Amino acid sequence: MRRFWRALRPDHLAGQIAILVLASIVLFHACVTIAVHFFHDERGGAREERAPPRSHVASVETAAALAWAFDLATVADRERLLAVFDDFSHGMRPSLTAERPPAAQAARSDPSPISLRGRLWPDAEIFGIAPDGRRLAIALRKGGYLTLTPISRESRRENFGDGGPRGPPPGDFSRAQPGGPPPPQPQGGPTSTPDLPPPMGIWLGSAFFFLICAAILTLWTSSAVVAPLVELARRAEKFPSESGESELLVEKGPQEVRDLTRSLNRMQARIYSMIAARSRVLAAISHDLRTIITRMRLRAEFIDDETLRAKMLHDVDLMDSMLYKNLLFLREERYRHTQEIVDLDSVLQTVADQFADLGHEVAYEGDGRRMVIGSLVDLQRVFANLVENAVTHGRRVVIAVARAADDGVQIDVSDDGPGIPDAEKAEVVEPFVRGRPGRNLNEHAGFGLGLSIVRALVEEAGGSLRLLDREPHGLVARVTLRPAEKAEAGAA
Repeated sequence: MRRFWRALRPDHLAGQIAILVLASIVLFHACVTIAVHFFHDERGGAREERAPPRSHVASVETAAALAWAFDLATVADRERLLAVFDDFSHGMRPSLTAERPPAAQAARSDPSPISLRGRLWPDAEIFGIAPDGRRLAIALRKGGYLTLTPISRESRRENFGDGGPRGPPPGDFSRAQPGGPPPPQPQGGPTSTPDLPPPMGIWLGSAFFFLICAAILTLWTSSAVVAPLVELARRAEKFPSESGESELLVEKGPQEVRDLTRSLNRMQARIYSMIAARSRVLAAISHDLRTIITRMRLRAEFIDDETLRAKMLHDVDLMDSMLYKNLLFLREERYRHTQEIVDLDSVLQTVADQFADLGHEVAYEGDGRRMVIGSLVDLQRVFANLVENAVTHGRRVVIAVARAADDGVQIDVSDDGPGIPDAEKAEVVEPFVRGRPGRNLNEHAGFGLGLSIVRALVEEAGGSLRLLDREPHGLVARVTLRPAEKAEAGAA
């Protein structure tokens, strides 16, 4: 789980893709929410503007019914109708006049489908009476004018009491003429649309859908896109190795990752081909030179001058030693020893005793029996090369074993020689590079393969090699190896 959250950091590809996906989903939901609310407000507001209140519709219908009743009745029956409607008012009070009301003004056409004009006869003449336009005058076709005056609920209670007729609330006929102000919206009426937030279920559903999409896309990017890249980087770190066979990377993942894997496989093949060609050339040259050196040694034996013969044989032995080390280095590139549990204490004690028998001052300071993972032959060669390099440039050599900070096994091979400058420590472990004290072609000279061989063998065993300064002077070659207990725990 910790590795999963670490992969989602912004500096990782999975984290960047996850941020992009989350930002896209959030932006999508924000756009949809804004669009829905805008559409709702626009459509709802338009409906509220176009559709008048229910009380206004009832008032217009009542006014239209009264106008039709008075228009169809004979002139003699109008007074009787007037008395009937005056006793049973339905939110307005009708009155008749033979003359045109002096304060009336002509109304313009009203396009509303529920307007009063649309409910009357063609070319009906409607007048709004000043000053507020709440009273209307309708010209009847048989002569005369019908005046309609809206009355309030209080007026109806005074006239009829609480048991009187219950009509709709008083209308506002200013909507019948478009020139007047719009009628007031009744508060809390059945058509009111309060500005309430969306239902909580919609938000919860949207959030749940958002989390599901984000989780699915994150898992997809981690498994289908990032995982092949991580595996590709891990495998690419292992080549080109100085030993072992070339292993092709598995082509999987998106098309771009498969193309990259294919390119790395071709590059890996070219690198191993170049390494193999270099090894073959150097091995062939070394083999041919050793044949020539053998002939030179035979001829040097027939030199009469003993001093000259000794110098010639010394030079021949020196060249033969360098060529032998070169062949040994090239052989190690082709062969790989099996990793196993090795008794480190026995290896180090044996190497120290071998050099002590040759007259060198080599001391081994162990802290008990320690088991490490590696090859017995490789570890013997590693510490033999390090001790040989130490006795070459120093007088006293100490081999010390301790526990490393990461629970590994730390082996220090220190000498009291001139040491190596810090600027050259990283270079002397490369093949065919010699340190400053070993640049002269004397009896200790070589091709500069000792430390490079040591580093390759130590890394093959899963360890590391570091070169440190020794106080007051000298060099410390620190080798760190894997303990057998840690390797067995990892395998379990």
